Amino acid sequence: MLLLAGNTFAVPTAQGQLYENDSKRLSGGKMDIVITEIERRPRASVVEIKINALGSSVGSSFFILCSIRQLAEARGAYRYVVKLEEQPKRNQMLIGFLRDIAEPPSIAGPEFSGLTDRQAVIDLEQFAPICDAK
Repeated sequence: MLLLAGNTFAVPTAQGQLYENDSKRLSGGKMDIVITEIERRPRASVVEIKINALGSSVGSSFFILCSIRQLAEARGAYRYVVKLEEQPKRNQMLIGFLRDIAEPPSIAGPEFSGLTDRQAVIDLEQFAPICDAK
């Protein structure tokens, strides 16, 4: 399932290398989604999600999830994330990075202070078998 892993490339900016993943670079399939990190904060990233064409709903969801997992790895081998969809704007997602499931989400930024439930924390390693499939 190489399609889910995706090809990543870095976009040079004044902030350094920002993450980008494009589903079309991997396959000639119908799915066309581009995930672009547009802002980097100390423990969070803002990503823009541009969906030109959906593949299957499951395939598209896993492409986005596996892209988040790759970004978390690139940002410092973070295993846990929290996310706020449609933040700061529509078609964007604010992703906070956590080292441990016990860390409060607010450590990733004040925007996450309303997330107190551990159910808001995503363990990215549970998706490793899918994301790492070749």
